[in-house]
Amino acid sequence: MIFERDPASPERDRRVASVAVAPFDPLPLTPDEARVARGFLEDVIAELSRLPDMEVLAPRTSLALTPEQLEPRRMMETFGVTHLLDSSVRPTAAGMQVNVSLVEAPTGRIVWAHRYEAPFREAGAVLEEIALQVANHLTARVVISRLAEARRRPLTSLRAQDCWLRGLECLRRATPESDEEARRLFERALAIDPTYARAYAGLSLSHFKRWNGRHATAQEAEDDRLGLQYVARAEALDEMDPVVQVVAGRLQVYRRNFGEGRRHLERAIELSPNRADGLMQMSPLWAYLGEPERALEMAAKAFRLNPLHEPWYYFVSIMPHFLARKLETGLAILERSPPDQIFEQAALMAASYAHLGRLKEARAQVPKFLQAYARDIAGGREAAPEDAVRHVMDANPFAREADAQFLLEGLARAGLPTGQGAAPARAAATRATPAVARFTRSGGVWEADYAGRRAVVTDAKGCADLALLLASPRERIHCMELAGRLVEGDSGAAMDAKARAACQRHIQDLQAELAEAERHNDFARTERISEELDAVIEQLSAAVGLGGRSRRLGDPAEKARTAVTWRIRSAIRKIAEAHPQLGRHLDASVRTGAFCAYQPEHPVRWTVN
Repeated sequence: MIFERDPASPERDRRVASVAVAPFDPLPLTPDEARVARGFLEDVIAELSRLPDMEVLAPRTSLALTPEQLEPRRMMETFGVTHLLDSSVRPTAAGMQVNVSLVEAPTGRIVWAHRYEAPFREAGAVLEEIALQVANHLTARVVISRLAEARRRPLTSLRAQDCWLRGLECLRRATPESDEEARRLFERALAIDPTYARAYAGLSLSHFKRWNGRHATAQEAEDDRLGLQYVARAEALDEMDPVVQVVAGRLQVYRRNFGEGRRHLERAIELSPNRADGLMQMSPLWAYLGEPERALEMAAKAFRLNPLHEPWYYFVSIMPHFLARKLETGLAILERSPPDQIFEQAALMAASYAHLGRLKEARAQVPKFLQAYARDIAGGREAAPEDAVRHVMDANPFAREADAQFLLEGLARAGLPTGQGAAPARAAATRATPAVARFTRSGGVWEADYAGRRAVVTDAKGCADLALLLASPRERIHCMELAGRLVEGDSGAAMDAKARAACQRHIQDLQAELAEAERHNDFARTERISEELDAVIEQLSAAVGLGGRSRRLGDPAEKARTAVTWRIRSAIRKIAEAHPQLGRHLDASVRTGAFCAYQPEHPVRWTVN
């Protein structure tokens, strides 16, 4: 994001802040030290540019300015900059010292400063990590100051971004009244800027409840409809905003559309892999999807990048620890978390204590859980324990049956009625016996036998990918291996550099055509272009091999990841039309991305040929 336009432009309202990064003061650095210092500055600028809440003055501009031109108020008047990030790198006996300070442009006041130490032999890696921390600290500090300013002003004088910040604050209070206040703020944002995608994402969240998808009441069905409608508008306006992708992913995960949810969350990570708040918001969603270890990695990274985080980080990270069976650590986090942030907090504590054999402590949490349910869910009415337990299971979208069972077993051991009695042990024994299923190709069709029902789907490359994954459960297969499978008798002839370049240009052209077709909902053209893209990628990947390539834009591995993900998800949608139960199972169990895998929610023994 480069900010070199009229500061009075209405687009200015769409960001939290615009930032200039000042060059280092001239210092007596060795050539190696100067190279590392320059690299740090570039890392900070690059990371800030990735964040959706920041606009960064182009480095060719800020790094060419004189000290007089870098005076904060002058920067604000000339470029519309709201904050100036000043920094220095100094050699020390042990390595390098990095000092950073954030200056508020209108006042010239330093609102945040920090000092870091880096051993010189590790300076490159350490300074890259510092750059991520600086970017997250800066974003958090700017948001706090902008929100404080917005609270002091009447609604009629707020800018679109101010409305978003105040609306988000209302949503975190999680009451019907605060949800309604948030809607008014988001609607005000859209009156200011009808194209502001985040305002639609906020409206979606204002209608979102974790149990919307069950449609138990007419109001729940209407809220679910509005939530989906608003997030679709947000994505249509700005699909490159990671906040919009996280909101879309959250809605789909809680509606048990696990494949769609995973697609949105993967997209959010691609767009902003180091935004601490986004990582923490996604962490429980990945746990629900059956990847708690990945969820824990995200939570740990968020804590590391934003050590001065808000209290909600604690309770959001609880579910990943619970589903990863890291119960002692999860309980330690719960004890630091503000009480009653989520209604089932005491339920998770009860189940955790029970699984650890600490039954007295588990049972002490039961009345707290029932009180929270009565207060937050039952409208103050006395809560029936069975209803409270049922609601917990409704409100948590476990993709894996084993995870749902783990929570139920813990609640039962804590003394809550789960309607199972001795069933947990029997259910575990049942799950230990794999179901038997078949997925075979016959002529131009694939036949699937699953859960006592047979379905037939037309042949597609995605079906062949699925067959390979089903035959090797839990094995991670690289997307290039799937994209590059050769038909029998294909020699995989080598390509010279000129042919590879032509092939890559063709891939880029096809991807541009595919994006245009998808924008116009031209499904016939989309399918035709996708098939051609698959074929070109297969040809290229067969010639160049894997080679450990990184996923750069335009890289064959990235193209393979996109194509393989599309054709596998397309095949699952076809299967779901013919066999909904199997479609749900595959949607929840098949992982796509750089590596693909079949990780079944319950054991299935497949016959594949």
